Order: sequence, then C-alpha cells, then structure tokens
Amino acid sequence: MANERVESDKEARMNALEKHRQAGKIAKEVKEALGGLVKTGVKCIEICEAVERLIVEKGGKPAFPCNVSINNVAAHYTSPLGDSLVISEGDVVKVDFGVHLDGYVADTAVTFCTSKEAERLAEAAREALKTAIGLIAPKVETNTVGREIEKVIREYDYRPIRELSGHILDQYVLHGSKVIPNIALPHGATISEGEVYAVEVFASTGSGSVSEAPYAYIFSLQPFFVPLRLKEARRIIMIVEEEYKTLPFAERWLATRFSRGKLRLALRELVSKGALRQYRVLSDRKGSYVAQAEETVIVTDNGCEVIT
Repeated sequence: MANERVESDKEARMNALEKHRQAGKIAKEVKEALGGLVKTGVKCIEICEAVERLIVEKGGKPAFPCNVSINNVAAHYTSPLGDSLVISEGDVVKVDFGVHLDGYVADTAVTFCTSKEAERLAEAAREALKTAIGLIAPKVETNTVGREIEKVIREYDYRPIRELSGHILDQYVLHGSKVIPNIALPHGATISEGEVYAVEVFASTGSGSVSEAPYAYIFSLQPFFVPLRLKEARRIIMIVEEEYKTLPFAERWLATRFSRGKLRLALRELVSKGALRQYRVLSDRKGSYVAQAEETVIVTDNGCEVIT
C-alpha cells in the first residue's frame, strides 16, 4: 500500500512538471512574438490584450495579467480600463507575463529598449539571470544565488531591486514559500530537486528600492470568507473562484460584466474587507530606469531545466 502511494505521488508530480513544461512552451512562443508588438507609438493596453489573447489561442490561460512596466516602474502595471499610455522613444519597457495549465505556471519577462543608451542596463539583468540559472541545483541555498545576482548587477554599476525576488511556483500559487532574492541575504532556503522557480532579476539606475503607488489594477482572492454588502462584490467572488481561483486577475478582465462605476465600488469593498489582495504598482525613484529578465526553471538532479 505504501509503495503504491509513493508511485502515485511520483506520477502526479511528473504530470505536474509536464504541465509546467507545456505552459513554458506556450510562454516561449508568445515571448518570440513580442518583438512585433512592443514598438514606439503602441498603446500598453494593446500589448497586454495581445499577449493574453495569444496565450489563450495557444491553449493556455494567463497566470496573471500581462504587465507592461515602463522606465522607473518595476512591476505590477497592467493597463486599466481605457488606458491611453503609449510607448515613447527612449522608454525601457518590461513585459512580464505567465501561462498556466490547470494552475501549473510558467512565468517569464523580457526588457525592450527603444534607445541604445539603455541596452547595457538590460544586459546587466540578462547576465545576472544567466548567472543565477547556472547556480540553481539541489542543496544550493537561495541566498547564495541572490548574492551572485547582486554581484553581477553591481559589476555593471547598477543596483538590484531589493524588495523584488524570484519565487517558487506551486499549483495556483504564483508566489510560494521560497524566494530567490536579488540581493545578498544572511539566510536562505535550500533548493530541492523537482521544485519549479520563476527566476526574476531587476537591475536599476535608481536607488534599488521600490515604493508602492496609491493605486492597483491587479487583485487576487484571499482564502477566507467575509460578509459583503454589494451584490456585485459577491458576484465578483463567484467569478474569481470559478475562473481564476487564487491567481491574480485584472480589473479590466471583469469590465464586460459590470459597469465601470459598479465594478470600482465592488472592488473597493472587497479590498477594504480583506477579501481581495491588491498588487500596487511598484516604482523606483522618478527619472530612473529599471530592466527585468525572468525565466522559469525546473530543478533537476544536477542543475535546472529552463522551460520558458
């Protein structure tokens, strides 16, 4: 009986890893199409919607809203309803998106520079990511990887973003219990074979620290019940539980089902009651630039397999 249970668990884990790989294949194909999407004069909402549409067309589902973060904005910017933000000449544009199959996620990001001046910043992020991936293996400590990420970025004379990190991926859980920092830390977690990580690197010309904006366009469901006054808020909970579960979703994904005013009021109640977590837009200081590089890996017996 015990042997049967072990074999069943092993088979389930192999099936889960295969779904991560399939999600990674879709993410890679979508990423290859980004060069034709990210251009000067294009609206951010067009990129967000095109990426999310491509994911679905290829047989996956968005693991979270496509982020298009420009210049000093580091993370969590997805276009709100009616967004008019346009990519301008000289912008540093980060496109961060994820794909999931039955909750098994592949997460990736790439930086586009519309001027040659910023290309070295993007190179710093890519090289730090490459170094991190080369280190990831069973029994390696996550803070060891973070120390080397920081070292590479500082060798380019930039700063890593200290509050942002890579993260372990679990079913329907985008940010699991283990993180791979962008900086050297005194302690870390031990990496194990079979784990799946989004290895995520941020390099900045600014302070290397981000602050939260007073607004958010991305939310996720919290795992507890709260009494709600608005029927629209109760309906949102039902929709999210059915379609997104605990994965993040965008305000604009619900726009066809509610009027804008009622949607905003319902989201406000859900956040204030603690039913939803909001992901506020994160930015380094004004006038700075942030580059991002990210891949998803499966930890193997002697290293890791990049699946995106």
